Amino acid sequence: MILSRRHLVAAAVTAVTVVAAVGLSTRSGPTTDAAPAASVPASTGHHHAAGPAASGASGAPGGTLVVHAADELRATLTTLVPTFEEAFPGVKVAVEYGTGHAGHILAGAPVDVFVSADAAATAELAAHVRGSPTVVARNPIVIAVPKTAGTGVAGVTDLPDARVALCAETTPCGRRSRAALDAAAVAVRPVSVEPDPATALARVRAGTADAALVYRTDVVAAGDGLRAIDFAQAARIADEYTAVKVTTGANTVGADAFVAFLGSALARHIFADTGLSPT
Repeated sequence: MILSRRHLVAAAVTAVTVVAAVGLSTRSGPTTDAAPAASVPASTGHHHAAGPAASGASGAPGGTLVVHAADELRATLTTLVPTFEEAFPGVKVAVEYGTGHAGHILAGAPVDVFVSADAAATAELAAHVRGSPTVVARNPIVIAVPKTAGTGVAGVTDLPDARVALCAETTPCGRRSRAALDAAAVAVRPVSVEPDPATALARVRAGTADAALVYRTDVVAAGDGLRAIDFAQAARIADEYTAVKVTTGANTVGADAFVAFLGSALARHIFADTGLSPT
């Protein structure tokens, strides 16, 4: 049975409310196993104000929830955040995108949740998080080809004989594409090496390349005219987006609820719509 969005929202609300209520009850008494809160300097140079740790009597999230996220999650969270706020009207989510988030948090910036595929940055925050990192989605490298015109590319083994556009090795797309090709034991002599996925995809659109190796989210963001071909070796080494609850933020109930929401069936549908694979 295919569930409607209304049913998915209802299910997400139920699951998240239970998580929030459990989290609230576990914090109602003394505890010794929580990670220590990071000390916040008098001035961090960061513009976020700390969100209040508000919650309703039922343990539902409230107040302001501060989320820092990788820029490539902008399209996903632009849809997901209003859905979360609709499900829980008492909370307002403030999202900051970009890079350097770990440095901000280590400097004491009040952040409740950090979502990123940067494993090194997440590891750097290990002393400033509650619980373990939660993998919420994966973003594999795919083969982008025209939707209609036949290029003779049906899978990764066809790439050695095709005109392939790759991202530069200095970019995450370029590094991960080459790792995927190595895992597949496929050698490719690219017809072009581009500075970013959009330019590589433009080659395919223009017909000067038969295929491009980019992230699946890049193909979805590019709109009509292109389709993505998955291959197993890339799927196994896909970028993993993890969410961590940060101790520099005050809204612990909201953070618990938001991370739980990221793992809900509704969130998985939203992730899939932007090209991300559910975990």
